[in-house]
Amino acid sequence: MRTFTLYDPKVYSIVLFKPGKDKEKRALELLKTIFPNIQGIKCDPSVKEDMIVIELSMDIQPNPKGPVEVSPDLLKVKYEEMAGHRRSITDKLRPFVDEGCSIHHYTLFTCAGNDKIWLKTYSDISFLYKESEEDHIDLHQSNISFLNRIMTRSQEVVVNSIQHGKVSSMLYLLGHQQGRSRDMFPHDMVLEMDMVNIRTISTYGVSPIQVSASSPYGGDDQNEKKLYQLRQTYLINMMAVKAKLIEIFLVQSHLTDMDQNELQVIFVRGRELKEQFYQLQNNINDHMQLYSPSQTVKKRKKKEKDFLDRESFQTEKEHLTRASVSFSLVSEVEHQIMRYSSRMQEMDQKVSEISSSISLRAEAISIEGLSHTIGGITQRSIETIRRDLNSLLEELSHSRNILSSTIDVLRTFIDTRQREVSEEMSRLMNLLFLVFACIGLADALGNFVILAVEHIFFDDPTTGEVLKWSSMGLILTLLPLLIAVIFLVLFFYKKK
Repeated sequence: MRTFTLYDPKVYSIVLFKPGKDKEKRALELLKTIFPNIQGIKCDPSVKEDMIVIELSMDIQPNPKGPVEVSPDLLKVKYEEMAGHRRSITDKLRPFVDEGCSIHHYTLFTCAGNDKIWLKTYSDISFLYKESEEDHIDLHQSNISFLNRIMTRSQEVVVNSIQHGKVSSMLYLLGHQQGRSRDMFPHDMVLEMDMVNIRTISTYGVSPIQVSASSPYGGDDQNEKKLYQLRQTYLINMMAVKAKLIEIFLVQSHLTDMDQNELQVIFVRGRELKEQFYQLQNNINDHMQLYSPSQTVKKRKKKEKDFLDRESFQTEKEHLTRASVSFSLVSEVEHQIMRYSSRMQEMDQKVSEISSSISLRAEAISIEGLSHTIGGITQRSIETIRRDLNSLLEELSHSRNILSSTIDVLRTFIDTRQREVSEEMSRLMNLLFLVFACIGLADALGNFVILAVEHIFFDDPTTGEVLKWSSMGLILTLLPLLIAVIFLVLFFYKKK
């Protein structure tokens, strides 16, 4: 069996989820009732950045006083055991998860080893399995690659290096599980701290751990004291690096929740608005065909309603109203896109700061030549989302500009129609003024005739004179009215 020596090997299952409103306290109380009943599992719950973080830990082969012999097969067994406990716990925590969010989990094997033991090959006969003479083939027969294969991962191991103070570590990103190939972020990894660096710090440098005389390890036994200092130095560095990795897990979990919920709503809404713009623009273009001279003349010849009718006015009013509402909705979506783009930038900056704080680097050790860091995967996901948001923003802006141009053309035709309506109204008003003027003139002439007739009647006129003057008065009174009637008949005849 393939075995090798590791110091303090553990398996961590890190569970993260965003609790629903007023559910955080009840979720933490539930954890307190679960874990006293699970033997060999330690639980460390905490709340970070509005998420509950649960660190489940299990010793792979406990031996607090020194290194132990382990094998990849043993790690796989412990991994599956921890996965069973994790599933049981997450099933009980699911009712406390915020609506639309998910429970995220990551598995981290932690240990310390000598001379990058996980990159060592099992035996010298490994060359029999080599397919070429390239340097990176050694990884194919390494311990970490063997662990990756027995866990049936779909991709090869990616190697990162970490430097925390004077202690260096190797972070091995295992391949994806079957069915999770779309998720580029690794969920299982091995953190191996260099034991040589830790011993050097304790032996040749000033130890960061000072043992009190009252401590059980503060006696005369120097070996016991050194072992205690060594272990505490290892734990301090391991906890610090693990905390930084959990911060990256937090960013990735926030990003995943955001991508599956708020961002999907924005993308769906943006696509709907683009389709609305397209349909509205087509409807406006179809309507504006009524303004073409051929259509207008054709309708006039058929004595149908032309582009001055009320139906066209209502249609144009509806188009302009829908366009105004769509512009308002687009402005709202654009504001959301800019807000989330700003959040993406903050998350990207945070990952960069975390990676710099532990000197996270990608090692060019992989069969497929992959070279990226765990932080770089998150940053690429952030960049992809930002690029999609910017693309949607540009498409909405382009669609709005095109629709604005179409609306401007429609308004130009509406202004033209309003001028024609104004001209028609002006001609109608002039005609009305003419009619009223004729009526006024007829009234004045009628009054004059009445005065004249009264004067004639006062002088005792004859019957012939009465008829003559009465007929003249009637003619002078009705003639302006007749002229007005003729003008009105001609006007309405031309309107038909």
